[in-house]
Amino acid sequence: MNRTDLGTRLRALRTERGLSLSQLEATTNISSSFLSLVESGKSDITISRLLRLADFYDVELGDLVEGSRVGRRTIEVIREGEGSVLHSSGEGVVAHFLGHSRWHLQPRVSEYEPGGTIDVGEGEQAMREMLHHHELFIYVITGTFEIAAHGEDAVKVKGGDAVLVRDGADRVANIGRGKGRLLVVGVATAG
Repeated sequence: MNRTDLGTRLRALRTERGLSLSQLEATTNISSSFLSLVESGKSDITISRLLRLADFYDVELGDLVEGSRVGRRTIEVIREGEGSVLHSSGEGVVAHFLGHSRWHLQPRVSEYEPGGTIDVGEGEQAMREMLHHHELFIYVITGTFEIAAHGEDAVKVKGGDAVLVRDGADRVANIGRGKGRLLVVGVATAG
């Protein structure tokens, strides 16, 4: 994904709704100067901030990252380098989306720096795109992770482990010393 495309989509959503940057700041707690930099393609944005914007605009994360893709074929292929990539250096996570937002399955490979964490905050409904699905399958390619859901104790998993989380995870963190990679496949939630 390129910064300019994302910025253009975000600016279009804001202007379609007749909002100023300061109005958007007041409702999302993301500074208007930072939003301006993102909309102009001059700055990256963390996954959690992007999810906050997706939630505010009531759109799927994939729509922001991929844009609107139309057409349906019996066999659809995402070639290497064609999928969308979301970099969040602040959270230590890079997500490679392997499908389209309109697919029922939401596959991606996520790379976590040591300490990299995706954490669902209270009221962040758009986070369902990353971690909240009816069922979430996680395969640990490399690394050691902690996965927490529904207030239960976190589960520690390592390379080669497979995990099924019902009704979405609340937190996924790389607790290992090196980089970690996950294959994550979620079943999209309805509407």
